[in-house]
Amino acid sequence: MEIENREKWLENKIVKERLKEVWMNEGEYFQACFDEIIIVLQQHKKKYGLEIFEDSRFITRRYKDMIGAHGIGKTAINIGIISEKALVNKSKKIRPVKDHVFGYITIARTIINAFLKSDLFNDKNWLEKYLHLWVIIHVTKEEHHRENIKRSNQLSNANLDYKTKKKMNHYAKVSRLLLDKNYKYRQTNMEYKKKVIARVK
Repeated sequence: MEIENREKWLENKIVKERLKEVWMNEGEYFQACFDEIIIVLQQHKKKYGLEIFEDSRFITRRYKDMIGAHGIGKTAINIGIISEKALVNKSKKIRPVKDHVFGYITIARTIINAFLKSDLFNDKNWLEKYLHLWVIIHVTKEEHHRENIKRSNQLSNANLDYKTKKKMNHYAKVSRLLLDKNYKYRQTNMEYKKKVIARVK
C-alpha cells in the first residue's frame, strides 16, 4: 500500500494503527526511559542554566546520542515503511538501509524545546503523541546517499526543523513510499524492559 501523501503520512490509518500497537506493547518501557532523560535535563538546567540548551556543539556531543538515539531505550521504531525500490531489492534478498525520518539531532532539539516550554510536564501523553520521532524508513543503499536524502546541517540549521522533516521534504529523490504488507510487530528483550519499568515504580 502506497503512502500517497508524504506530507500527511502520520494521518495514514495504517501508520497510526501500527504506532498504536508499538505503544500499547512497549509504551510503559519507553516512558520509563524517557523519564530518565527528563531528570538529566532538569539537572543540566539547574547546573548550567538555559544557555546550555542553545549550545549546538553540546547538543551534538551530549544530547544527540543520549536523547536522540536512546531517549526511549530503543534507537529506532520500524512500522514497515519502505521505498518501492527497497521492497524490490528485498524480494531479491538485498538488505535495505535504515533511515531515521527525523534524525537524532532533530529528535534531541524537539525534546529540548518541549522541555523548555514545559510541554513534557503539562501533557502526560506527550511521548505517545511524538513516538513517531523514532520512526525509520527502509531505503536502498543508493537512495540513502546525501544527494537523495537531504542531511541535517548544524552550522546552517538546514533540514533540522521538526515541521519540515514531518512533511518528509528531505526525501528529495526516493522512490514511492509503501507500507510493507508483510510487516509484523516484534518484541525483544522484554524481561529487561520489565526490570526498567519496575525500577521507576
